[in-house]
Amino acid sequence: MNPQGELDFRDWAARFDEFYEPGSRSEKEFRLTIKLVMAARRWTTQADEYVQRKTGHTRARWQTLSALAFSEAPVATLELARRLAIRWPTLIRILKELDEAGLISRRTDPADQRSRLVSITPEGRRVMLRVQDVLDPLRSSALAGFSDEELVRTEAILTRLFKVLAHDLPAEL
Repeated sequence: MNPQGELDFRDWAARFDEFYEPGSRSEKEFRLTIKLVMAARRWTTQADEYVQRKTGHTRARWQTLSALAFSEAPVATLELARRLAIRWPTLIRILKELDEAGLISRRTDPADQRSRLVSITPEGRRVMLRVQDVLDPLRSSALAGFSDEELVRTEAILTRLFKVLAHDLPAEL
């Protein structure tokens, strides 16, 4: 097995058939989800290490900056946490770092004094352009073997899956 994880777990999972009947729906669901998780982990690790090495910024920082850069207007902190699929306390720590670095600005929401609105600064946009210059070629290299149709189809499937997972699954499962 290589250090990044093995895509074909049949090489090491000799007792897999004791848990999942070959060809069953459960086996197919397991295979899909384990490969999805492993691919996401590998992509996240490689992208994070590459971007941090080239720009000095962590994934938490550049993902937060990208969510702000792609927004038309300032974003409330709770909405930003939702967009990033992270918990509010985690976001607050990241925002504090970004604010101290001059990459974002925060102000009180005039419509709700309890809420803060977050905007990306011009320096934050410059950082995002550097991150984009690093990530775009990396992404292109990873996905070069896929057709445009495969990319669109896979995105649609993952969008459907994300919509299901965005809601809490029933506790009785």
